[in-house]
Amino acid sequence: MIGFVILHYLDEDCTNTCIKCIRDLEGEKHIVVVDNASENGSGYRLMKTYEECEDVSVIFSSINAGFAKGNNMGVTYARQHFQPDFIVVLNNDVEINQKDFCKRVVDTYKEHPFDMMGPDIISQYTGVHQSPKRLDAITLESVRSKAAYVRRSQNPVLMYLSSEEKKNVLLYRWKTRKKREREGIDFATPKENVILHGSCIIFSRRFFEKRPEPFYAATFMYYEMEILDWICRRQGLVSRYEPSICVLHHQNVSTSQRFRTMLQRSRFVTDCLLDSLGAAERLLLEHSNEGVAL
Repeated sequence: MIGFVILHYLDEDCTNTCIKCIRDLEGEKHIVVVDNASENGSGYRLMKTYEECEDVSVIFSSINAGFAKGNNMGVTYARQHFQPDFIVVLNNDVEINQKDFCKRVVDTYKEHPFDMMGPDIISQYTGVHQSPKRLDAITLESVRSKAAYVRRSQNPVLMYLSSEEKKNVLLYRWKTRKKREREGIDFATPKENVILHGSCIIFSRRFFEKRPEPFYAATFMYYEMEILDWICRRQGLVSRYEPSICVLHHQNVSTSQRFRTMLQRSRFVTDCLLDSLGAAERLLLEHSNEGVAL
């Protein structure tokens, strides 16, 4: 059996669409929806919608715990109540169209046993392949360099220009595609031990023998997969990118609902990213000596 964990915030229609596409998949499955303290009552409406459905559970976080803690809560619930062989953690704006998705996950594991796996993720906004995010692991130097870059981007003029650029859909798509081309990642070939995209991640039961909760809880949002990749490499866990499994990603639904303007959203993203980079830096410093338990 495969468990699915969906982190819900505000957008009821989007979560309903995600639930429907999962329920339409072949194979035995159970869906756990975590309402991340939605202020608009949508979590309770979802609970009423699915209260008679044996394959859907809706649970509630008392606070908006962010990505890591919210998904950890859903994973813990799924493991305790349903003992799935695999757990798929996905954003509510992810769409799965491969009806044999569950079989593909099982078949891949049989041929290439993994602890964590990421499918090919295609952004419906930019058209780019979002996974893998990068091939090499983060280092203390790379974390500090990125944090310095993000701090510079908080300059009000630069942030305004960046926000205006993102509102120009054609320009933003072109720049995003060019950036991915420069990274030179071959998205058509399976890979192991690369940084995966967090909008859809598949964990095997074997993963939880070493880590009962997948995500580093010191983060609120962003940079979770870079940190998780670093932890997995230290603990000898196998991550795999598998392009034969593919999902579609309709980006930034929850944050788009939350903020009225692109500038407000940009400020939120940079603040969260800086917090996560700070958490990553502290983690790498604390565990710089080999053999220290995480």
